[in-house]
Amino acid sequence: MRKGCLLGLILSGLVTSACSEEKLSLPAGTTAKPLYQKHSVEEILNTSDDEELVKVSGEIVKKIKDRIYLFRGETGEIHVVIEESALSETGVRLKSPVVIKGEVDNPPDKAPRIDVENIHYVF
Repeated sequence: MRKGCLLGLILSGLVTSACSEEKLSLPAGTTAKPLYQKHSVEEILNTSDDEELVKVSGEIVKKIKDRIYLFRGETGEIHVVIEESALSETGVRLKSPVVIKGEVDNPPDKAPRIDVENIHYVF
């Protein structure tokens, strides 16, 4: 009987300590997913911080040069930089509904733009 009580105390202590943990622990080998805040193009142009993670909906309108494209959302237009790693096998589809996830590049001497990390075409 004494062993049963001791085992119960140990188990309840483990459960209590596990439940009182404030931090969420991730399984070994996994990383936390970045949190992308949904913003309008207008918000990104006027109030975004450098390296802020954003998610916007709209369409890629045209290619400006090299990896730079013009993106149009409901509230305006912004340049986006699309790396090859963010492209699907079919490349960039112009004037198709899209959700873009990326990081704001907000240099002091230029207008903000989005460095695209992920493109999701919505059909």
